[in-house]
Amino acid sequence: RDHGVGTDVVVGLALDRGVEMLVALLAVLKAGGAYLPLDPDYPPERLAHMLRDSGAALVLTQERLHDQFAGILAETGAEAWLVDGQDGEGGDAGNLDVAVHGESLAYVIYTSGSTGLPKGVMVRHDAVTNFLATMAEQPGVTAGDRVLGLTSLSFDIAVLELWLPLTIGACVVLADRAAAHDPAKLKAIVKQHGVSVIQATPSTWRMLLDHDGPALPASCRVLCGGEALPPDLARRLVAQAGEVWNLYGPTETTVWSARHRLDAMDDRPLLGRPIGNTTLYVLDGDLNLAPIGVAGELYIGGSGLARGYWRRGGLTAERFIPDPFGPPGARLYRTGDVARWRSDGVLDYVGRADYQVKIRGFRIELGEIEARLQAQPGVRAAVVVAREAGAGRQLVGYVSGEALDGAALKTALSSVLPDYMVPARIVVLERLPLTPNGKIDRKA
Repeated sequence: RDHGVGTDVVVGLALDRGVEMLVALLAVLKAGGAYLPLDPDYPPERLAHMLRDSGAALVLTQERLHDQFAGILAETGAEAWLVDGQDGEGGDAGNLDVAVHGESLAYVIYTSGSTGLPKGVMVRHDAVTNFLATMAEQPGVTAGDRVLGLTSLSFDIAVLELWLPLTIGACVVLADRAAAHDPAKLKAIVKQHGVSVIQATPSTWRMLLDHDGPALPASCRVLCGGEALPPDLARRLVAQAGEVWNLYGPTETTVWSARHRLDAMDDRPLLGRPIGNTTLYVLDGDLNLAPIGVAGELYIGGSGLARGYWRRGGLTAERFIPDPFGPPGARLYRTGDVARWRSDGVLDYVGRADYQVKIRGFRIELGEIEARLQAQPGVRAAVVVAREAGAGRQLVGYVSGEALDGAALKTALSSVLPDYMVPARIVVLERLPLTPNGKIDRKA
């Protein structure tokens, strides 16, 4: 507060995972400000852009990270405040009297942008409190739970892992940066601390299940989201855990917007139904409601919508549009995801609108090819991309798994897909590259 932190003032958090990170996060919120995660694993150029763009004048960090961030701080003019040094000592320890308005910013998180520079998403306190309240009910977290915190603060799903347990008196079990990518260490933490709720991306879940060590406790509740959940992985999770939830939502609508408890009878994972105070619409190109069973673009409305993009008014107006079905002033977020409603009122994911490509004049949904690859025996993960070649654009598939042969996989795809959808090459990798957030890195 003495450093000028107040309503809508952005404060950077450049901290290793641990108690000090949580204390610093809560301190920013308690002072009435909004936090900006600065992941130490991110490239310096990206971190410098985030600091410059956000206008954050203060960064809470640690002595062991100060040298790493010194150049970035000097370039942007931001001030470092060492939470584990003298900066974190002294001062009034009394409880601050802060009135936080629901429309005030809770955090700004940067996501990848089409221009090559990340864009800041402004998330409101009302959106966060709505999310936490509905998640506490379903999938459900109680004061007796122990929730594993393994996700980078720069990935918004960490809000569930860190905020939700604290709001209801449960326990947060923090895994450090090294443990988050080490299945043996993660399993040891889960066992040692009696973890009962684990949230992770499909890529992280596959890493855990493929590890030869002891299985995860059957009593664990499994939450999975952040990228499409492959059917084979869904079946493995359901077979091992008593309760498995597939969660869906973009950063712009505050973590998760839809949820579905997986069943062994599901032929593939579904997005499910909206969380509380959230509306989901499947619309055609003219913003008309798509009939049941017909694919269209998914739009999200309700209490979870972010205020918009930081200092990007044009992009905000493009992605956050007036809600043609709601009251005056209501908005919808255009997700870029393609979905369809089933007759039972459950939402089915089709793919990404921007993963559609044209090959030889045919419009192709890359997700369909990936699903076919993932259905092949031995395939753990698959990505299909369009590459420019001498003869024109062609499809290239990348797979990881056990005893795989690219030529054999091409033959298998030829039996279920038209020839223009069969990749020209299928490359077998030991593992697919991941982003710092644990998602498959399609740009690698």
